[in-house]
Amino acid sequence: MNIIKRIATVAAVGALSTLSLSVTPASAATVYEGDACTSTGNRYCFAIHYNSRGEQTWYSSSPCFVSDGDIPDYFGYSPNGATLVRYVFRPGLISGTVSACTMTNEGSGQAVKNNAASASNGECVADYRVYFNSGYSGPSQSFAPNCGDYWPAENLSSTLHNENASHDRY
Repeated sequence: MNIIKRIATVAAVGALSTLSLSVTPASAATVYEGDACTSTGNRYCFAIHYNSRGEQTWYSSSPCFVSDGDIPDYFGYSPNGATLVRYVFRPGLISGTVSACTMTNEGSGQAVKNNAASASNGECVADYRVYFNSGYSGPSQSFAPNCGDYWPAENLSSTLHNENASHDRY
């Protein structure tokens, strides 16, 4: 009889183990954000672009991510543990400048982290620095303000091209 109880116990434990392995925890909702700028019409923002600038126009017409503050990790963040905000490139985010961030959909919806090729600074007084690593570390490149103009866009250095993880405003 003891052997039957042991077999039943082992079978029960095995069934519970299998059940617990197949149950997945509730996952967080994901929100995709391309606009972290508070300027009206995003007129005075820092824009990081999916593609390199045009060789003739010096604008980057590809989708962009816009911000007017520090972004410690281009992957995104979780404001409450239940939602994940992912930073992505979007077209048409800058009003009044038809050549910036608008001419193509190539790259739209792509994650910003490790996918950018150029940047432009439309702010009036703040410089921005793009970093290789999250948390503002590693090799970096600075971008001077152009006060409402996103021309010229600057290509990211060969070290940062598609290897970029954060930026800060200073």
